[in-house]
Amino acid sequence: MIKCLIWLITLIRFGGFYLGEVVVSNFRVAMDVVSPRPRISPGIVAVPLGDLTDRQIWFLATFLTMTPGTLSLEVDEVARKLYLHCLYTQPSPDELREIIEVKYVRPLCVLV
Repeated sequence: MIKCLIWLITLIRFGGFYLGEVVVSNFRVAMDVVSPRPRISPGIVAVPLGDLTDRQIWFLATFLTMTPGTLSLEVDEVARKLYLHCLYTQPSPDELREIIEVKYVRPLCVLV
């Protein structure tokens, strides 16, 4: 019962967070498209996958790709890393990795 409640709360929180991310990302990318001086800082970021299952990796890559400004490029199964192309790597790739770990990976470990 408690595990089901934790799952439901995590689903609601992640759903709200993800919906907000999609809206903000759409707005940010749209503003850069029409801006004479876009503020993009593109780059490729390697995200460590740790002990994620194949299913969790699939969900992570899918959610990140559906968010405007990021695109999953490849999963390196030997190095256990997901390579992302990001339009916005500022302030730093390390902070981006931390955000992905806290906001995406941890909830997905509970949900999937």
